[in-house]
Amino acid sequence: MATAYQHALEHDDRRLALLCKALSHPARVQILRYIAQHPGCIGNQILLHMPEDGPRAQSTISQHLRVLREADLIETFDDGAAVCHYAKPDSLTWLREYLEQMI
Repeated sequence: MATAYQHALEHDDRRLALLCKALSHPARVQILRYIAQHPGCIGNQILLHMPEDGPRAQSTISQHLRVLREADLIETFDDGAAVCHYAKPDSLTWLREYLEQMI
């Protein structure tokens, strides 16, 4: 029978795996970095500031944003017709602290 501590570890391990999977694509890392440096940005701004080898279609950016949202790394808010994106510092802090525990 698993203890509460074991359940917490399993939950944290699943969360870590989800975050790592979300960050396993270089474009998503680039997008997250841009959003963290430019809170409230919209999809078109992200697309315009992607590196030359980054995604070039708005639909591709949208798919990457969905993965980051599902992993709880970003949140979005509607501002009229625009959708503004924000990094979630709590999730990034949790990731850093959890990885530091492994060292």
